[in-house]
Amino acid sequence: MTKLEILNSKSMNNREEINFVDITNAKIAYKSYGSGFPLIMCTGYATNMDLWSTRVIEILQQEYRVIVFDHRGMGLSTNADSSMSITSMAEDLNELLIALKIDKAHILGWSMGGFVAQMFAINHPGKVKKLVLYATNCGDAKNINPAQEIIDILANPAATPLELLGTLFPDNWLATHPEPWIYMPEPKEPYNSDTIGLQYVAVQNWLSPGGGSTKHLHKLNVPVLLICGDQDKVVPWKNSSILKESIPYSTLIMIPDSGHGLMYQLPEIFANHVSFFLQE
Repeated sequence: MTKLEILNSKSMNNREEINFVDITNAKIAYKSYGSGFPLIMCTGYATNMDLWSTRVIEILQQEYRVIVFDHRGMGLSTNADSSMSITSMAEDLNELLIALKIDKAHILGWSMGGFVAQMFAINHPGKVKKLVLYATNCGDAKNINPAQEIIDILANPAATPLELLGTLFPDNWLATHPEPWIYMPEPKEPYNSDTIGLQYVAVQNWLSPGGGSTKHLHKLNVPVLLICGDQDKVVPWKNSSILKESIPYSTLIMIPDSGHGLMYQLPEIFANHVSFFLQE
């Protein structure tokens, strides 16, 4: 895509109608694009649904009903609970599908959203046709941690936007793309620091010994695509390799010269891999 095409497509998310459904102790905000078999996309830690790559949605909605949503307490979703876990977030996803009268769907999860997608597929296997795990891990202290400098940036509430953007992309790509924000949609939704705190605890529990999905991955009996960048600073690619070893029907695709923000760097490549896998 040219820079002009990128800029022109950045407002796509904001043109779609925002809808709401009631679940236990929360109201979930979501958007729906296109038509066809449903593809539900679970976003990552401290992010809202308006941060999905607009180009990826444009491609995927040609074949599927793409549904994105805000986790409880994030963006435009509300929350009345005082605690949160990856399993409880997976149950939120289940209630969302029930409210939308969706019996079965493809599920795609990015980073922390991949944790949620794993637990949803493990606990509700009959509701998942295919599973896409993008830049994620299995937790349970088996995960490969990022470098300390990346951990420090992600844990620092005073980190600058440029520092945070730098964690999403490889250094060599940033050197030739000095304005990385133009490849991303402009976020419009509010951020809730209290909810981010709850998510942080949920993620730490997932990564702790006895947490995560490690003991349950053998139960996955649906096709699984593992997709990641080979220069991911946030969730190193070896985490996808560990998942590959534990999931019976899995395929690993590692994209060269890309990072945690693979869907922003190479949206066509990312979306086409996902689409091809779902159509197989």
